[in-house]
Amino acid sequence: MAGGRDEEGTVADQAQTYNGYCVKCKEKRDFEGHVEVSKTGMNMAKGKCPVCGTTVNRILGKAKV
Repeated sequence: MAGGRDEEGTVADQAQTYNGYCVKCKEKRDFEGHVEVSKTGMNMAKGKCPVCGTTVNRILGKAKV
C-alpha cells in the first residue's frame, strides 16, 4: 500500500453509506460502498444496490494525488 491506496486503486477506508441512483430500480437508494479512483481521476463511491444487487456508483469529485 503506497500513499493510502491499495493495488486496485481503492482508497484504504472502511465501507460507508452513500446515496446513489440505481439504474435498474430507477430510484435513489442508500448503499454501503467504498471509494475508488476512476480512470479519469475522479473519486467515486461504488457498491451494490440493497434491493436488486446491481452495482451503483456515485461520483464524489476530483481525486487528490
